[in-house]
Amino acid sequence: MQIQLATKADKSVIKRFYKNNRYSASFMGEDQCFYISNNDAEIIACVIVSYTTTTPFLHALVVKQDQQKIGLARQLVIKCQQQYNDITCFADSDLTEFYQKLGFALINVAELPVNLQPRFQAYNQNNLNLQCFQYRSGIRN
Repeated sequence: MQIQLATKADKSVIKRFYKNNRYSASFMGEDQCFYISNNDAEIIACVIVSYTTTTPFLHALVVKQDQQKIGLARQLVIKCQQQYNDITCFADSDLTEFYQKLGFALINVAELPVNLQPRFQAYNQNNLNLQCFQYRSGIRN
């Protein structure tokens, strides 16, 4: 299994992956999507990074349920860290340890880049346990 960078040709199968995993996600414009397929060419894990020219924002990190707990999410996050010096993401507070082990720092909403604050407020309406995390290359927590 190898991490691949999605192309336009992959877009419909990636959208289907998210839909099948009950997750609403889309990517457009400057967004980059990385995914992992199994030996049958079925996508089993995916992540999207948006705002690549301003504030890289990692979101839509989804692993197929029967493929969880084997390190696929970790591999995708590390791939994103190799591509971007600074990354911001939102995640449920249950995932704090996961992100901190990968070098992300828990930050206050006020520390978010201005362009991501409205997005956090919108997401936070559906998940009151949402936390903000930031990764900066070369800084380990």
